[in-house]
Amino acid sequence: MKAIATLWLCVAAFFGGDDEKKLAGTPAAGNPATTVKLKPAVQVRGVDVTVGELCEITPTDAAALAIAQIKIGNAPSAGHGRTVSRTEVLQSIAAAGVAVATFKVEGADETVVQAQMVDVSGQEMLDAATAALQATLAVEGGDVEYTAPERLRHVQAPPGRKSQELRARVQDGRTGPNSAIVQVEILVDGECWRKVPLTFRLQRYHRILKTTGALRAGMPLGPESVVVSREALDQASGLWLDRMEQVEGMLAARNLPAGSRITLGDIAPPAIVHKGDVVTVVLTKGRVKVTARAIANHDAPLGGRVLLTNPNTRATLTGVVQAPGLVVVPQ
Repeated sequence: MKAIATLWLCVAAFFGGDDEKKLAGTPAAGNPATTVKLKPAVQVRGVDVTVGELCEITPTDAAALAIAQIKIGNAPSAGHGRTVSRTEVLQSIAAAGVAVATFKVEGADETVVQAQMVDVSGQEMLDAATAALQATLAVEGGDVEYTAPERLRHVQAPPGRKSQELRARVQDGRTGPNSAIVQVEILVDGECWRKVPLTFRLQRYHRILKTTGALRAGMPLGPESVVVSREALDQASGLWLDRMEQVEGMLAARNLPAGSRITLGDIAPPAIVHKGDVVTVVLTKGRVKVTARAIANHDAPLGGRVLLTNPNTRATLTGVVQAPGLVVVPQ
């Protein structure tokens, strides 16, 4: 109240007098060029309140248009109202830099302001969110199915003076392993009025290899025993095999039940040294190379380690299979 009184005193001092008509915009000499007539009640379409919505401004010219665009405050929320007095209108126009001598405020002592609202349906928001999610999933790639949220409610929003539209974006610009949150912005006259989050459930699928029937350890893997299957998985894993080329020429490393998802640990290359084979063993020490004969204690593939037994001394040592019948003992 003290600030308002001070403002009135400053205006009175500037125009040289205490006459109330001067404070209402009437100069000492001549008539103001613009008349601002306050309406008793109005409904506003935007997110704020302007003088042009509260008042009839005459004559219609550039000065009237400039005054009409002056903002007085925010629009009230849905179901509520606010009152704006003639004094508030005068102060807002003067605060915007319009000379008080060029206009006068008349009409109602105050106006009741209410916000005009329209329904934004849940389906409209869902359509916008779905389009944004699909675009993000297309960029991320992968085989993903989504489930839209249910029981969507409509939202009341101002229609805007010029436009009302929806803009949707996936939160953080990326989806999660099992869900995605899409923020739907309700734009009123180009400005964000409210954000509505919609959560989608995601199910990711991956192509993996599965056994078509039960396999014993050592059985060959191939099209006759393995199939490529589309499986629902929560997370991708580099251990699951997904191409037939990965098992060509390989054997089952252990017993595998029917329908088993095949991992790297489930496959093994075929053995080229078998249990009981007599192999040539090469030992190198500096410039000295020694060869001997030994017996393999188990099957081993190319590059695999094998335990050997000297048939004469029964001593054991471990080497690496380099070729059929050839084992090298590392230094």
